Amino acid sequence: MREITATVDIDASPDRVWDALTDLSRYAEWNPMFTGGSGTPAAGNTLTLRMPVGGLTVPFKTFVLAADEGRLLRWRGRLIGPAVFEAVHEFVLTPREGGTTVLQRETMVGRLVPLASSMIDQYEKTVVRLNEALKDRCRLTPPH
Repeated sequence: MREITATVDIDASPDRVWDALTDLSRYAEWNPMFTGGSGTPAAGNTLTLRMPVGGLTVPFKTFVLAADEGRLLRWRGRLIGPAVFEAVHEFVLTPREGGTTVLQRETMVGRLVPLASSMIDQYEKTVVRLNEALKDRCRLTPPH
């Protein structure tokens, strides 16, 4: 098992942060991890996210485990099955005075995890960059 976590304080309401996180069609404008996506982030739904990997853009499907508006977005992605590779990715939004604290966490399990250690190290840097990009996105875009 491997877990990655990163937190960021954002000077925007949880609803505004939620709007940025769940507007999958606009990910290409700001998101360093995903270049786009489709689907409705609601528990039980499937999302298709596009991720740059080695010069290619790879679509993959995720299953939404939880979507509590303004509070929590959690999905699961798998490669073949949990014995090979499974990742649960979540964004936890906590209100704070003047804004929101975002905890981003990904927990990975399966046989590929130890073999992909150097790739996961690079991915961890992208998780941090995503938090910073989300902060910028919420600061630079007007609320809906």
